[in-house]
Amino acid sequence: MAYLGASPLASFASPSKDSFNGDGSTTSFTMGQSVPDVNAIEVFVDNVRQEPTTAYTINGTTLSFTGTPATGTNNIYVIHKQGVIGNGLLPTSGRSSDRVGSLTVDGASTLTGNITSSGSITAGGALSGVTTLTTSSTATIGGDTAITGNLRSDTSADGIQIDATDGSASNAGDLIILDGTDGSATNAGSSLLYEDGTGDPANYFNNNIKFSGDVKVGSATITEDTTNNQLKINDQVVSFGKTTIGATQIVASDTFKGATDSVLLDFNAFQNFIITLDGSITLANPTTENVGQTGIMVFIQDGTGSRALTLAGDYESVGGAGITLSTGANAVDILPYMVVAANRIALGAPQLAFA
Repeated sequence: MAYLGASPLASFASPSKDSFNGDGSTTSFTMGQSVPDVNAIEVFVDNVRQEPTTAYTINGTTLSFTGTPATGTNNIYVIHKQGVIGNGLLPTSGRSSDRVGSLTVDGASTLTGNITSSGSITAGGALSGVTTLTTSSTATIGGDTAITGNLRSDTSADGIQIDATDGSASNAGDLIILDGTDGSATNAGSSLLYEDGTGDPANYFNNNIKFSGDVKVGSATITEDTTNNQLKINDQVVSFGKTTIGATQIVASDTFKGATDSVLLDFNAFQNFIITLDGSITLANPTTENVGQTGIMVFIQDGTGSRALTLAGDYESVGGAGITLSTGANAVDILPYMVVAANRIALGAPQLAFA
């Protein structure tokens, strides 16, 4: 039937009894439930009712006598009076503290204060108006989350981790986009990777990316050489498209001084080779050549001159005629080369006697 006023009470507590054995020395006993006030229970010793506060006090579930009960079997008993446990309603406005173990919201709800939970909070609808949400367990959000303030970890030891769809880094197919503070890419800061607003993944990397430390990609590491204002990459770099270089590129060159007898060139470490001859030499078969590699070899005669060059089998010359160098003292000759296959280094015609 309809009614005016507050909702009727929905649940009650039945009276209950605790019994204890007196031993002539024990004065404190543990009851089966917490008691909020000394007047909420009736205490009897040898069937004589005790006066609250004067004969006993309570603290939660602890019953303490001011005197010492006599020895007896179940000669001490406590009657918990009938009382209301709860009415099934949410707390009324103005209460300073309400504890909720598990809160489920099926529809739209607005909470204007703070929420502190040691259990779970599940929202089937909208959960809005929350000033602070604190949880000691995992919080799962199934929809979009809009953050108007900063998203940060509380301590330097904590971090913010964004996993792939299955929660593992091995399936990182999801695209992570960081927008500017106003929701647009125009206010994204100077050192932030962000989406440009077009929805085209090709445009997701159109701003400056700054790394304060080393960058590791697989086995390769990119480090900064602050002395020479350079970036150093410790592994091979492969470009599958057009590469535009806006400044002079300097390739590594190896310099042999006083070369005599057998000379082994390291094609992995160097592109060009400058060899000063103090005697006749033989270019030994290398093991480090890379197919497609090109460069030059520079041969410089010493002050005596007439030093000869002999080629091992991996070096091929035009018509198989070998290479004849200039014989003059201090003569400079340039010899181009290209690695055409494994164990095959093709040498071009030498350009002799630069002066």
